[in-house]
Amino acid sequence: MGYLWVMTIGFVICLGFIGGMLMFYITSAFNYDDVSRIDMLDTEKKSKS
Repeated sequence: MGYLWVMTIGFVICLGFIGGMLMFYITSAFNYDDVSRIDMLDTEKKSKS
């Protein structure tokens, strides 16, 4: 029974590492500086203030 718990916990940890790496590489691919240049609604709010 202990063997199954160790396998389950190890599997969850491996899924966490894979999911964390996936999210890291997806978010690093986005260029957040382009958001204010492309999003016209955000630039309109800044010009009105």
